[in-house]
Amino acid sequence: MRLIPLAALVCIFAASTTVAGPSETLIGKNELFCDESERVCLRGTLTYHANPRLLELRSRVQRAKGPGLLKIRLVGQNADGHTRRTILEVRIRGDYSEIVNTRLITDHPDVYSWQVDSISFEPGSAAQHDSR
Repeated sequence: MRLIPLAALVCIFAASTTVAGPSETLIGKNELFCDESERVCLRGTLTYHANPRLLELRSRVQRAKGPGLLKIRLVGQNADGHTRRTILEVRIRGDYSEIVNTRLITDHPDVYSWQVDSISFEPGSAAQHDSR
């Protein structure tokens, strides 16, 4: 008698997790993320956690021509096929092996998967970028 309610709960739980989509998507694992001119490269992992809408970058600087602002542009689509865009900005000092960890909560809760669209670098000190 107790098996039937338990089986029903398991089915409901399995259905709800399937409908919700993936909870974590690896955009790049131990990957090299470089700007177009390869002035700056980070090696690391970029992950998207769909439930809290959190993009997370865990990386280290592999190459840098000095301090500046690295912009990682991401693109995703919702279930209706509408394109959404977001930018993950990372300030770096430009030191080799500098740890670069950052997080961003996206403005688009309807996107379950993101891809890197482009990466650009704006050279200059962190103080220059903070004054803008």
